[in-house]
Parts: sequence; C-alpha cells; structure tokens
Amino acid sequence: MAVTSNKVIRLTFTTVGGKNFSITLPNPRADLSKAEAEAVMDTIITKNIFITTGGELAKKRDIRVIDTSTNDLYDPPQV
Repeated sequence: MAVTSNKVIRLTFTTVGGKNFSITLPNPRADLSKAEAEAVMDTIITKNIFITTGGELAKKRDIRVIDTSTNDLYDPPQV
C-alpha cells in the first residue's frame, strides 16, 4: 500500500482532417514554460514528424501538464 505520483505533459494538435492527435510525454521539467512547449509543437508541425490517420498535423490545440496521485489501498496477499 502506497501513494504514487505521476506527471506527464500532453501536447494536443488538430490534423488537416479536423481530428485531434495527442502526444503524451512523461516527467516534464518543473520549469518548462509555455513558450518552450509551443516551440516544440511548432517544430513538430513544421517538420511533419507525425502523419496520422487524420492526416498531417495542422495546428496546436492544447498543452496540459497532468499530475496524478494514486493511493493503493489494498495489496493482495502473496501466495
């Protein structure tokens, strides 16, 4: 039984087909700025790094840092 934490950054784009496409990366830097994250997204779009089923990435949609905590209340007995 333990409490664990997990932090990720999720970069969400809109494709040329109008669909959303997200990239989730673990353990973002604590001092990561909005400008740095946007610059990375601009590079990904400009260099056409990902081609999705919805087509090429067209524009930035959202940037989120997600921090979750899990409190494991029960561990099954080891047999």
